[in-house]
Amino acid sequence: MPVSIKYFSVIILLLIVPAGAVSQELGISGNYRGEFEILRQDSSYRHQHWLNLIFEKSLGQDAGMHLNVEFNNYGTDAVSTLIQEAYVDYYTDRIDWRFGKQVISWGSAYQLNPTGYFNPYDLTLITPGEKRLGVLAAAGRYYGPARIEVSGVIAPFFSAHQWPPGLTDQLIGEAVARTHARLNQQVPQVPILLDRNTPYVPPAVPSKVENTTAGLLVTKRGLGKFDVSVSAYHGWDKSFAVDEEATGNSIYINPDDLQNLDRFATVYFFYPEVNRVGVNVIGSLGKAGVWLEGTRSQYYMDQFRSPLNIAGGMDYRFSNDLYIVGQGIYIQKRTQDEEGITAVMAYASKPVFGFHEIEIVGLYDFESDSYFLEPQFNYSLGNAIHLDIGGTLVEIKQSQYAEMFSRIIGERLYARLSIDF
Repeated sequence: MPVSIKYFSVIILLLIVPAGAVSQELGISGNYRGEFEILRQDSSYRHQHWLNLIFEKSLGQDAGMHLNVEFNNYGTDAVSTLIQEAYVDYYTDRIDWRFGKQVISWGSAYQLNPTGYFNPYDLTLITPGEKRLGVLAAAGRYYGPARIEVSGVIAPFFSAHQWPPGLTDQLIGEAVARTHARLNQQVPQVPILLDRNTPYVPPAVPSKVENTTAGLLVTKRGLGKFDVSVSAYHGWDKSFAVDEEATGNSIYINPDDLQNLDRFATVYFFYPEVNRVGVNVIGSLGKAGVWLEGTRSQYYMDQFRSPLNIAGGMDYRFSNDLYIVGQGIYIQKRTQDEEGITAVMAYASKPVFGFHEIEIVGLYDFESDSYFLEPQFNYSLGNAIHLDIGGTLVEIKQSQYAEMFSRIIGERLYARLSIDF
């Protein structure tokens, strides 16, 4: 048995037993999740384990604290520790404050939230897109008259999407190759070589006061059967891009070898600075829930367009407990070289055999003619123990986003064990 599995087994046994005996002043709960890819198309095998311990304590009637510590393992014997959330709540008559590392839940679309500006995705999971990473922030929500709420967030440190090990280097290497080829196509008579000492500079956003991320959300509840929100955001994209201006300015001729007309360049990467405005509408039409969420981005660099990101859909639960979700997704490309997404996704679940459940989720992208389909059977072993068995079917056509997605997830059979305590 791998060391990691032993580690998690011991932690679970130690915590489940005494959790109920802890003083009521400190609440302790948690979740263990182990995921195993039984069979992959490339015959490889992966397993992941993570354990969350959640500590909650009241600090009187007007305050409380929350701590979420995660121990995770991604298929190796090494176990890393992550403080997923660690914040203090303070309540006044009109304003709720939250200070510390937190997940800021803006937006109401299914899984994809264009107005979820602040928290990056943890894409290292075998099932990517299920978890957002906490960010250090100060947040406040004001409850005004006429059911109007005003929320503000200030986050002093930038956090990007977390990619699987090695994938960031692959993506950078491929972008360097594409950029190098494009530079040589512009003036093919005079070749451009990559600088031997510094072929590229990776992306970074320094932790400075002037790089603080901020957002404002105004919500009107009860506008008929709908809640309507408008938001504004200033910050940075969570995905990097090539800085075309800095890369172009880096081209030089070696002054020590003027007889040689070869030119040298460094490919610069950055997280683009951006302003965004967003709208979110959620409500009901009859017995169906509906939502529409979208943003318009305005970048500071001329190489970027002003793309729209939109997600809209509906959900409905039938009398036999069949639950369905349908959603359309439209993501315009940031630059000429990138690709957009025009897709539909659907989710359905139905209880079977009493306490068990069948789920299926799928997505089809019209831009790349690619699809993703994942059926799953959830077997309940008790009130807090679940075993999920499923499979993933993926058809990836040649495109920039599809190639990146194919490195995160592929065709497979998997099993997932979840224990709540």
